[in-house]
Amino acid sequence: MLAATPRNWFSKPEFVGRAARFDAAQMDAGRTRQGDSPRFDVSRTRIALRFIRDTRHCEWHFLDPVSYIGCNANSGEHKKMRTSDAQGPGVDAWLLQRLHRWGIDWLTDVQQRALAAGAADGRSLVVSAPTSSGKTLVGEIAVLCALRSSVRAIYLVSHKALADQKYLDFIARFGEGAAEPIGSVGLNTGDRTEGNIDAQLMVATYEKALGLFLSGQLRPNNALVVADELQILGEPGRGPDIEALCSALRQRGIRQFVALTATVENPEDIAGWMACDLVRSTHRDVPLHQEIWYGGQAHRTKFGDDSGQDVPSGATPTNDIGAVVDHLLRLDRGPVLVFTESRREAVNFATAFGQRRPRVGVGIEMAEQLDLFSEPTESSDQLRENAERRVAFHTADLSPQERQVIEGGFTDGKFEVCFATSTLAAGVNFPFRTIVFSKLTYRWGDRAGSHIVRSDYRNMSGRAGRLGMHPDGFAVLLPQNNVELAHANKLVLPDNDRLNSQLVNLSIRKTILTLVASGLASSFAEVMTFFENTLYWYQTLNRNPTKLATLVTESRAAVDWLATNALIRNEADTLLITSLGNAAAMSGLLPATAVQLAAMLCTVGPKLAASFDEWIPGLIYAACASDEFRAERPSRFFPFPSQSNYESVTFWGAKPLPVPLDRNDLKLAQCAHAIALYAEGLADRKIAYAARVQGGTIHRLALDVAWVLDGLHKLSTTPELGCPQPVSNQIAMLARRVRWGAPPEALDVLRVAERHSVPGFGRQRAMGLVAQGIATLHDILATAKDKLVQLLRSEPRALALIDAVSSTVGLGPSRLASAHRKTGQELGIEHLVKACNDALGTEYEEAIVALLQVEAAWSVKALDDGTRPNVPDLLIVLGSQQVLLECKTCTKSPPFIKKEEAWAVMQKAADFDSAMRRVTLGKPAFDETSKNKAAASKDITLIEHSVFMEGLLRVHSGTLSAADFMTWLGSPGVAELERLGGSPTYTGK
Repeated sequence: MLAATPRNWFSKPEFVGRAARFDAAQMDAGRTRQGDSPRFDVSRTRIALRFIRDTRHCEWHFLDPVSYIGCNANSGEHKKMRTSDAQGPGVDAWLLQRLHRWGIDWLTDVQQRALAAGAADGRSLVVSAPTSSGKTLVGEIAVLCALRSSVRAIYLVSHKALADQKYLDFIARFGEGAAEPIGSVGLNTGDRTEGNIDAQLMVATYEKALGLFLSGQLRPNNALVVADELQILGEPGRGPDIEALCSALRQRGIRQFVALTATVENPEDIAGWMACDLVRSTHRDVPLHQEIWYGGQAHRTKFGDDSGQDVPSGATPTNDIGAVVDHLLRLDRGPVLVFTESRREAVNFATAFGQRRPRVGVGIEMAEQLDLFSEPTESSDQLRENAERRVAFHTADLSPQERQVIEGGFTDGKFEVCFATSTLAAGVNFPFRTIVFSKLTYRWGDRAGSHIVRSDYRNMSGRAGRLGMHPDGFAVLLPQNNVELAHANKLVLPDNDRLNSQLVNLSIRKTILTLVASGLASSFAEVMTFFENTLYWYQTLNRNPTKLATLVTESRAAVDWLATNALIRNEADTLLITSLGNAAAMSGLLPATAVQLAAMLCTVGPKLAASFDEWIPGLIYAACASDEFRAERPSRFFPFPSQSNYESVTFWGAKPLPVPLDRNDLKLAQCAHAIALYAEGLADRKIAYAARVQGGTIHRLALDVAWVLDGLHKLSTTPELGCPQPVSNQIAMLARRVRWGAPPEALDVLRVAERHSVPGFGRQRAMGLVAQGIATLHDILATAKDKLVQLLRSEPRALALIDAVSSTVGLGPSRLASAHRKTGQELGIEHLVKACNDALGTEYEEAIVALLQVEAAWSVKALDDGTRPNVPDLLIVLGSQQVLLECKTCTKSPPFIKKEEAWAVMQKAADFDSAMRRVTLGKPAFDETSKNKAAASKDITLIEHSVFMEGLLRVHSGTLSAADFMTWLGSPGVAELERLGGSPTYTGK
């Protein structure tokens, strides 16, 4: 067969690294179809052939067969399989026993196929199947088998909420919560970090994983990578970063790659690009019936079928939402989920429908739970009112805890109807039997006038019918006119959308900066080699090879731009990253944003150092005015205010701004105004009144603005910009304030409350305590229980908060501890490292002295030897550099070093030479009040134990000089790892 292939098909240079698609008949006819998958049919068995070009002889050689395990929706009966009967490479008694313990007694069609293809044996797979077909278990099986073989695993997800959910699931299945733990589990979403920095299984969002990869904290070499919901590669905003990450992971040599994707027209493109076998199924083990209700008639099409039939008496006479839901409940098709376009619509529908129903006992029980787990917001009262009638709404206005209560209520069958915005479709696994689409045409925002796209419809309708709970699922479409009727008929067809690369649609500059920063490319030729490994190159070769010449031209222009703006250096055709460029790459900011913010810091840096608080609102405005929100192709988006408000422009006109005020951009002015008020801790309803931005959208916007401010902080630590450490400290503090929506004194309480899931305790209740003078963790423990009960309006809530504060250990164990232990082993000083990590009080001082004395370049003297009271603990001398070090450990709850203890070194060193630097070493951590005060000080340095250990071990490893360590240690403010030179301990093998 291969001999019949004309060589000239493949002799063109643009086909290098590309597989061509052909079947037997086409090969004999000497032709191929562009854009097809790499396979041919022989006796109805589809086998993809992988080829590689011999560049010396311009010939193509067969490498190995690639499994193409697929099925068509109408290709025959799909039989359920008992888990005990599963077969495939790596499937053994141990694996089957684990699955049985997880309660997995039956395997779905795609699970059977994935096991047969080698998911349990290290084979790289693209698993393409409909929503709710059981793809997630395939990824979990791959993780289980990897951990069993001591292979590190990285699980990538699309959203933070999914990452939180998977983290908890994996702790129960693989980690400390499992009956037989098999590996440590970590989490990193940017907003939340849990577990060791080198956990055996790391759960991360795609965007955060890219930053971890650049910083060396994500080490994919010889690891398993599971990429969940990988169809988001096709999203214009997020796709480019995700494609760059996957291409980089592939180039670094991962051991196994398992991609889980919903049905797309061309999953073979992903498989060919990532050199994976393709497991494809269009079968849903829970049948999905798609119904179009129009003009009092109903037409039903089973998912995967080309045609359907009319359903007698299946529809309501009108498409009134209340009547439709009532009819579905009478047909016993509950619980029902109605998708709405906006939060306001969801609340209004839920309220109107709920008023027609009686209060019931199970509903009153759910309302009581919501009362405990809700904060006093605009929506919380209405949420409880509806809950009493077994009706809920699910929108961005709800707190995470409120969502958990609602999600649990549906899982337990205590709710019957939910009205929700489409964001619910993003992977949340609710047990709904029926999904209703109240409209098919958007009416508001940027999408106004456009129809719901097929990929969104598939994702949302896929929520109907849950394995093990429902015999089938229903998707009900309610077109409002003949145009929508025609669109509905297209949505229910089995056709799928193509997934197309978005790599060049956002920022080639950002991609190239990422390559240079990660070390994947140090020349223009290597940049283009990387692009040849991308999905964009893979797809474009077949469709329009001439576009690749445009990519070369644009890439050269991008390299020139990056060099002109000092993000990279081009020395004799060698591309080198600058400190500023490295910070920009790790921040995830668009390069244009990084250049804007860097220029701003150079201009207003001295003013920030002189009076930072005065410029806080202006920095928020600058973050909102950046290209992240306002570029032609932005990476972030402003919500739409409920109405225009020119008072927000007046607000900004009275503030010092580091960037020009755009008086014509009302959306910018209102959104930035809302965030400025949010960071002060103002209540949502007051913000909505002042800036006309609703509560739920404020919370989401705050995360985006905090992300930009985090990027600004990274930039500020680079030597090129000359920002002093206190300014960087205060920018980092501002980012935390924006993220949590509270002033510094409330941040510790909020983080501890979230970590321990204190019911119904968020920013507004925290601000209520602050108003009563109860701001810190220590204040809470010093307050009478009865007073807390009164202020928090719930004894269980007050007791949960007291318990959380009493039992917390800092903000969790040091994520660097295991990396430090390994470094200690390599250096032969493990016992010294362990002593520093374990010791408290005077023993801690002794342990620190012993570890310091490993370095011979400096001298270490114990000043507080028991005979000289009221002096600092240690004096470290290296030439003219002298540091007075006070060691503080906390043995009480909560274990945070308070401001009085942090500042004790100033009083103890009052009569020492002013040239000596004053440093407090705190274990485990300082409270936010101490850090906030240190950020505004020029006389003291606060350094936390894990940060000090990281710096000291870099010295002992020989990657950081003792003099540079002393300079860093003595810099005023809160010591930052970003300013520390040398090689991190956590990027080793």
